Amino acid sequence: MKTEYRLAEALKNMMSEVPLDSISVTTLTKKCKVNRQTFYYHFHDIYDLLTLIFLNEEIPELEEAQNVNDALVYIYKYYLKNKGFIDATLNSAGKELAEEFIYNVCYKTFLRFINQIQDSKKLHINDRKSIARFYALGYSHSIIYYLATYKSKSLEGLLNCFLFESSNAFADAVNRLLIIRSKQK
Repeated sequence: MKTEYRLAEALKNMMSEVPLDSISVTTLTKKCKVNRQTFYYHFHDIYDLLTLIFLNEEIPELEEAQNVNDALVYIYKYYLKNKGFIDATLNSAGKELAEEFIYNVCYKTFLRFINQIQDSKKLHINDRKSIARFYALGYSHSIIYYLATYKSKSLEGLLNCFLFESSNAFADAVNRLLIIRSKQK
């Protein structure tokens, strides 16, 4: 395994037990049995390494999601599997990296859902991306808020954050935009 990925795995494991702000480059490099210069050859600081982790994180089950509810279930399962790491990130200066990660997984998943709507093919890809961005921002912000703020977390609690949302929201947005675009011609 490459050194930078060994460091990433070690940081992720350490963050499950210790707050990020308490982890030093020295402690991390000792755990990986590399010297500090090796760390600084690859990264500027711990947050640079944290960025690498989130750039390579995946929630593979999301490909199986058939709807937003499924996606939320898979995101929550990812959270449970990585709870210490995610909680430590959300309580650190690296919080925006977790926010961006959740936004990106929501965006890709929602764009896939939108592209599966038959009428969406009548819209320009930029219109479909706009709808996905809109929903991804709202959902990702609410997910992060829930994970960072609520002391007692559960899948039911997360799902309850979105009870007001219609299961046809994407189709409704596509149809509204098709009507607007037809009037603009």
